[in-house]
Amino acid sequence: MDIDGSFTIDDGWHPYGVHKQVTFEGDQAITKLTYDAQPFLEQAHKERIATAGDRWGDGHKVGTMPMAQYVEYMKIQGAEERKKFVLNWLKANPAFVTFDKFLK
Repeated sequence: MDIDGSFTIDDGWHPYGVHKQVTFEGDQAITKLTYDAQPFLEQAHKERIATAGDRWGDGHKVGTMPMAQYVEYMKIQGAEERKKFVLNWLKANPAFVTFDKFLK
């Protein structure tokens, strides 16, 4: 079957913030995934405000990792390596930190 031109199928937004579009150009299919982190950044900011002044040791969540990064996390073998990945990722992406004292 020959298809003239190209067309795109928009799969919409996944609840974890991923938007999927598949474009067909002739006999090629191109998948485009984009990620909207804004809702997660806003939530992390609200949580930082809510925990401002709290002490360590009260069982606080220290950050949020988007699903796109979580996939990379799951590829890592070993508990220490995973812990190091999370700590380094949150330090490199402080807007996702939900407990300010983590950054100090």
